[in-house]
Amino acid sequence: MEPKCHRRARGGFTLLELLVAMAIVIVLAGISFQVYTNMVQGANLTRATQKIKDLGQAFVDYTTDHGGRLPLENADVPEISADAEDWAVAASEEAEEAWYNVLPERMGYRSVAQLGQDNAPLAFYDSTYPIFVGAAPYAKSEKKLERPYFAIGMNSRLQRRSFDGYKDPGTLASIQQPANTVIFLERGLPKDEQHSKAQRKFNGSPKANPRAFATRHNQKGVLLFVDGHTEVRRVPEVIKPSGEIITPDEQGPGVSIIWTRDPDDDPNLEPGGE
Repeated sequence: MEPKCHRRARGGFTLLELLVAMAIVIVLAGISFQVYTNMVQGANLTRATQKIKDLGQAFVDYTTDHGGRLPLENADVPEISADAEDWAVAASEEAEEAWYNVLPERMGYRSVAQLGQDNAPLAFYDSTYPIFVGAAPYAKSEKKLERPYFAIGMNSRLQRRSFDGYKDPGTLASIQQPANTVIFLERGLPKDEQHSKAQRKFNGSPKANPRAFATRHNQKGVLLFVDGHTEVRRVPEVIKPSGEIITPDEQGPGVSIIWTRDPDDDPNLEPGGE
């Protein structure tokens, strides 16, 4: 009697041959899926990088036309939490010079304030809008209609509120090392995956410190520097496991990231920022 493993199926294949064929199909499917995933991640990274670069160009144009003054990181309302910056706050007088209002306008789009006033919040989440990031896990529900959730944030260590409550917007000239100083970064949304226990404040506010750095592209994220160039970095390159921001003198070879206008200022000191 022929062994079971050598018996031929009705089509002429043995059971062993069918199992081998199935195994090959599964392996090829796995490889194809990984290739597809890598392609999608690569495309998302490319689009996110371009979006941030375009914001950077608008940022430079704005400062040029305003005597070097930087746009505000968010609405200058101390009593309002950054993660409560809804459409009404975005349209307030205190937010007129916020980056999310002045930069899109310079790029030919409606500001976030205008979107709120026009009752057009879904336009904020359109792939063509300059602040939208395709790889970001925006809410699927009506929650996103309550307020704009930012997947890109302005570096909150550039404008730090003093103890008397004043927030100096600063100037381009006050940034001592433009080539190494971060101006915009991908920032975390509530549903973003965190790749370190030290990450926090994934609240989608318009400003972000390094702890809110989102790494959506194979555990990497995009940083935009004041001189206009971008870098793709991982979480351990910007914060320690303890949550402390890594200062320039603590960084390894090939890493030169500054978060404050003066590189000698400690980005971990409060008050100020997020």
